[in-house]
Amino acid sequence: MRKICLLLLALCWIPSFFAFADSTDSRVPFPEGYRKWTFLHATVFGPKNGLFSKRPCEKPCTGGIMYFYANEKAMEGLRTGTFADGAIIADELLETHGSADGNVAAEGPRRGVGVMVKDRKRYETTGGWGFASFDGDSKIDTLNAEGKNTCFQCHVPQKDHDYVFTVYRER
Repeated sequence: MRKICLLLLALCWIPSFFAFADSTDSRVPFPEGYRKWTFLHATVFGPKNGLFSKRPCEKPCTGGIMYFYANEKAMEGLRTGTFADGAIIADELLETHGSADGNVAAEGPRRGVGVMVKDRKRYETTGGWGFASFDGDSKIDTLNAEGKNTCFQCHVPQKDHDYVFTVYRER
């Protein structure tokens, strides 16, 4: 009986392994450890920004702040203008919660993480970049094919900078 169970387990696992290992797999993984990468900049958003389209910004939410991070390969690309395969840029959107008098805003919960990863072969149709979006604290990409294309179309005006908006400034 044990041998039959192991055989059934192996038969279930092997196809999933090959599906995951397939080089045509266009999934973008969650960027583990991105907060340890180089911090690039922050952008502050008001409560009516489109970033809150999935779920409105409601009290105590007073808006959002987006932090941008780059791994070492992306840093080299930001310095040289040429991004190598494996370059990853991640952004993290956090709610901001303001004080009643409006003088202070502090970080609230994470709304999501956006990712772009360079791989010329896997993402040939989107300028060599793969895109992903992870809601809240989830590590499951919620961006469908249409959403990935929408991300790319937004980045097309930056084609001369390898589709990247961020310009790194040494601090």
